[in-house]
Amino acid sequence: MISDTIFSELEYYIRYGLNGGYKSRLTDEFYEIEFESSLYREYFKKLLEKERIFIKLLKEQNLLLIPRNQNITRLLDLLKLQRKNDLKESLEYHSSVIEFLSRNFQPILTSGREKGIIKFKMIDGGEEYALNELKELGFRISLENGILLVDISDTVKEMFKRISKVFDIEKMSPYYAFFVNLNEAGEKCKMLDELEVPYKYSKVHNEIYVDLDSLKHVLFKN
Repeated sequence: MISDTIFSELEYYIRYGLNGGYKSRLTDEFYEIEFESSLYREYFKKLLEKERIFIKLLKEQNLLLIPRNQNITRLLDLLKLQRKNDLKESLEYHSSVIEFLSRNFQPILTSGREKGIIKFKMIDGGEEYALNELKELGFRISLENGILLVDISDTVKEMFKRISKVFDIEKMSPYYAFFVNLNEAGEKCKMLDELEVPYKYSKVHNEIYVDLDSLKHVLFKN
């Protein structure tokens, strides 16, 4: 049976599992999903059929109807597993916490790296699901008044410690960059590489931008 609670879970995992536009609602008989793209609908249709979940289709509206009187536990478990694997893959790919969060949680950032705390809400809700996912991945995270707080203070402290061996911290710009001339750029980049500090060098602006919230280190974890 698709209860209101299960509907909420489905909304969260379908939203991130499909990465495509859709509208949905819960009626007395059906869980209705209207897709912007027929490709996304076909993908989800095959997923449901594989789990032997009965559906109805309305082709003219790209609408898919799931009768509420079904057990969809296996579908939820499958969506959760896919989401978990996607997050782990993304964790390996992205170099910063903020990039990782922005890619996977559609956050509305209310603060950046101030004192090593990243605060954010989510565009379409689901903060409690995100809290559990990030905890499972090892993040130091809490939920206060509907706002998620990710504590990366240990990482930020360590990054500042390493960066101070290369630059004068007091000369860092508000966007975590340091001015360098062409003669010293190569040497500075080499030193950062040796210290395993992620950075980006801009020849156009003569600046080296450093990632204070690097995911290449596990310092933000418990």
